Amino acid sequence: MHSAPRTIPTATGPRFPTFRSLGHRNYRLYFFGQIVSFTGSWMQNAALMWLVFEATSDPLWPPLLLVAQVGPTILLGPLGGSLADRFSKRRVVYASQFAFLLSSLVIAALVMGNAATPWVLFAFNLCNGVIQAVDLPARLALVPDLVPKADLINAVSLNSLVFNAARAVGPSLAGALFLAAGTLGPIGGYAPLQLGALGCILANSLSYIAVLMALRRIRIAEGTGERGPASSMLDGIRYLRSRPALVLLLLLTGGLCVFGWPALTLFPAYTKLVLGMAEKEYTTLVSSLGIGALVAALVNATFGTARRSGRMLFFGALTSALGLFALSGVHELWPALAGGVLLGFGLILFLSTGQSRMQLSVPDAVRGRAMAFWAMTLSASAPIGHIAAGSAAQMWPIPEVLMVLGCGASIVAAGVWLLARFSEPEA
Repeated sequence: MHSAPRTIPTATGPRFPTFRSLGHRNYRLYFFGQIVSFTGSWMQNAALMWLVFEATSDPLWPPLLLVAQVGPTILLGPLGGSLADRFSKRRVVYASQFAFLLSSLVIAALVMGNAATPWVLFAFNLCNGVIQAVDLPARLALVPDLVPKADLINAVSLNSLVFNAARAVGPSLAGALFLAAGTLGPIGGYAPLQLGALGCILANSLSYIAVLMALRRIRIAEGTGERGPASSMLDGIRYLRSRPALVLLLLLTGGLCVFGWPALTLFPAYTKLVLGMAEKEYTTLVSSLGIGALVAALVNATFGTARRSGRMLFFGALTSALGLFALSGVHELWPALAGGVLLGFGLILFLSTGQSRMQLSVPDAVRGRAMAFWAMTLSASAPIGHIAAGSAAQMWPIPEVLMVLGCGASIVAAGVWLLARFSEPEA
């Protein structure tokens, strides 16, 4: 049975080039649902990382939580990509988002019951990781069904805009809840830290309702494929083997994530040990990374084209390295915020450009399976980078660890320069 042809309604609405994808009804519904959902997710992530660091005073624990959440995609990513190609992508995403909602409610109950120990949170983040292994490839593959190909780079960039606007706003809202909880003091036997974390987790639970409602209203014609799971995985591997430039892009993407993203999970310890500050400044620092990422997404949505992708990839990797060097050399909040902005800008300029390049290079028939390898690359970088950086921070000063990460990002930038110089984006 062949898939039914995709039908994308004629665009209406915004005419500004930066937001032209919002003229498509399906994408517009998806976009605004994701804004709410991702904001809630970042509120919960920021709260859990601070909660586990306060409980352990160990800089390795926040990276461990993140690894638990993204690690399963390394093993299960091909299965998620296969499901996205065989079944309705919209329904796969709906089911996974509903599972995230249930998981968030259980975590809230654990916090209320004083049972949210570091290992319990690790176990639930691992469960969330299994859900994400199905959700992420399906979400990546769904976007081209919502807009015409001419608007795909713009849509992918706006997706980064959504994610990183949430990265800026979510931790800021989390910080506001922690501040409010601290002002109110203990209530009903719950400490302010516990109350602040509980508020963030419940807000995340409610946020999933927005994306579930949006997914129910999206209307796209989708059929089911005829390949079995084993052949689906092999088809994705065969396709990438025939595209060495895409394989190199995946390797460089993994490298930049290994050196760039660990700064995020070092931020709790960096805030307390290097800046000498607490949770309010921590959430501000996380938000600075999100602000830089937000600007990068806007830049790519406005100016991103296939022809410019090589230069944008290089500039993104180089700016990431500069942000890490800046963070490693300061001990005050405002210069650290500037480093966070640079790092966030560079990482998202690179990742949104790289994802667009992958999407434009992949035919619809293998999109879910091929994009699963993009998701696996992002996920595989987490255990390597976060655990290595967290372990190093146990032995050496955090500024020295950040300096090493900056050197690694500089090497990746050199590799990206070679890729941009000697290869053209796939047609």
